Amino acid sequence: MLKVVNKLKEIRSKVDMNDRFKFDFSLKDESIFNSKEKEELDGKKIYEKNILLKKIVSEKYIKNADNSELDFWLINNWGGIKSFKSNTKNIKKIDRFKKEINRCKSMLVDSFNTISSLSKVASFMSPEDFVIYDARVIYSLNWLIFSTNDSDLQNCNKYFPIPNGRNSKLSQYDMKTILNIGHNINVKGGENELYYRKNVAYFEYCNFIKENVEEILGAGAMPYELEMLLFVISEEEIYNEIIKLDFIK
Repeated sequence: MLKVVNKLKEIRSKVDMNDRFKFDFSLKDESIFNSKEKEELDGKKIYEKNILLKKIVSEKYIKNADNSELDFWLINNWGGIKSFKSNTKNIKKIDRFKKEINRCKSMLVDSFNTISSLSKVASFMSPEDFVIYDARVIYSLNWLIFSTNDSDLQNCNKYFPIPNGRNSKLSQYDMKTILNIGHNINVKGGENELYYRKNVAYFEYCNFIKENVEEILGAGAMPYELEMLLFVISEEEIYNEIIKLDFIK
C-alpha cells in the first residue's frame, strides 16, 4: 500500500480542505447541544466545524457511552441517513456494534451491512481509533488501490467491500465493475478473492487510515482528517482519473 500512500501525499498537496469540504450541518434546533457548544461551532468554516464537532461529541460519549439520542442524531441528522430509524431493533444493533468494535477483531455481516450508519457512531465515540466507512471514501480508496495495484490476483492488495452510495455522479462508473474488468474477473464467485471479508473489512480499513495518516498529512493529524480527504477527492481527482479508462469509454 506504499504506492497508495505516496499517491495520497501527492493529491493532498493540491487540495485545500477548507475550500473543498462542503459537508455542512445545523444545530439550531438541536436540544442535545447546549448554547456554549452551538456558539463554539457558529461561524466556523465547514471543515473546521466538522472537526470541532468530533471533539464535542466524543466528550459527550466519554460521559455517557450508551447515548441512543446522540447515536441517532449522528446517523439521521448529521449523517442524513433517515432510513435507519430509532427503534428497538436498531438500538440493539448499535449496542452490539459497540461491543464488536471494542473487541476490534471481527463483526457480524449483519453489522457490516449497515456499516455506513454504524461507523458514524464509532467515529465520534473514538475518533482516534475509528473512521466512517462512507461509500465515497471507499470509492476513492479502492480506486487508489486499483490504480497502483498488480493485476495478478496473487500479488495485489485487497479491496474494501463497497457500501451502497447516494452519489449520482459516481454511480455512473460502478467501482465493482471496474475492479472486475480490470482484474479480468468473469467467473461467478471469483471476485471474492479481490475483497476483504465483511467481518474484518472495517477494522482493516481503520488500521490503514490510522497507520498512514501522519505519513500523508503530517505529525499530529487525526484519522478522520484522512477519511475526510478521501471523501473530498472522490468527485474530482478520482472521478477525473476514472473517466480516462479506455475500457469504460
